[in-house]
Amino acid sequence: MSAPVDPRHGMDVLRWTSSPRGHVESFFLKANDPRAPERALWLKWTVLAPVGRPGDAVAELWAIRFDGASGAHHAAKTTAAASACQLARDRLALEVAGAELGPGYARGGAGEGAARITWSLEFDYDDQRPMFGFPHLWMYEGGFPKGKLYTSCPQTRVTGTIERGGERWRVDGWPGMLGHNWGAAHNPRYHWAQCSLFDDGADAVFEGYSGKIRLGPALSPWLTGAVVRHAGRTLRFHALRRLLNRSVRVDARDGRWSWSFRARAREPDGAWRLDWRVAAPREDLVGLRYVNPDGSLNHCLNSKIATCELELTRGRERVARLRGTRSCAYEILTQDFDHGVAVLA
Repeated sequence: MSAPVDPRHGMDVLRWTSSPRGHVESFFLKANDPRAPERALWLKWTVLAPVGRPGDAVAELWAIRFDGASGAHHAAKTTAAASACQLARDRLALEVAGAELGPGYARGGAGEGAARITWSLEFDYDDQRPMFGFPHLWMYEGGFPKGKLYTSCPQTRVTGTIERGGERWRVDGWPGMLGHNWGAAHNPRYHWAQCSLFDDGADAVFEGYSGKIRLGPALSPWLTGAVVRHAGRTLRFHALRRLLNRSVRVDARDGRWSWSFRARAREPDGAWRLDWRVAAPREDLVGLRYVNPDGSLNHCLNSKIATCELELTRGRERVARLRGTRSCAYEILTQDFDHGVAVLA
């Protein structure tokens, strides 16, 4: 593909302009404790510009601390006028209500009173090899797809502290990622996942999605793509001709959400197949309210402690079979609000 391979070449900077068309854009950092993966953190800086009212744009700061052992997950959110924040357009430098995100650091806090979550974190940045969710650069610069996703730091290590209610967690080299997404609106429906912490310690990372886009009054079938890095090589399962994937299965029964698919790719050394599945029970999900630039509402069911399995096959040879037990990021966007997940922010 022709996309740049360095995060400083325009991908890891704010894309928001003063256009009246509406815009939503986020940078997010997540990490899991390698000794207890069910402990995880997620931080997100968002700009939301309403359609027709760019002067009313707001900046949002989100934080979740997941504790799967106790089942007590805590979320916090702060909202400020975008005009009152420092939002650089030429480099990664965001400041929302005193909380900063830059190349290799995140500092600040979200929420108020006893519910406030604070953090002081550093993470690897300059040595990272970015991952692109789409196969062509024009898909990032043009109008299709309307929602873009890019990961500048897919296998970073996060160090520092995160604290809530006087309980401080020490973060010591936790595997994590820094991601970036932007567009005219949230996709109406999607499942997204990322994992870089597998049970056997494999040098691997997965990121993938299945989403639906608007086609007039209707929604498209599931469009699916994924990128896998394993044992030093990158496998891209997101060719345009394969985006329409009829193997996608999503389920939400008995208080458990799951998503699976099979994807294929042609590489110089033969035909590859990816089999993927991720699942999370209700108690490992946190509900969030995501507002679109047109004022419509989605719920994001957010877990950073889901369990995933992937299998890589080349021809008839199984190359890898990996499992991440409660170490996978899994997000579901829906307009079905009868899901039973506690909405915390």
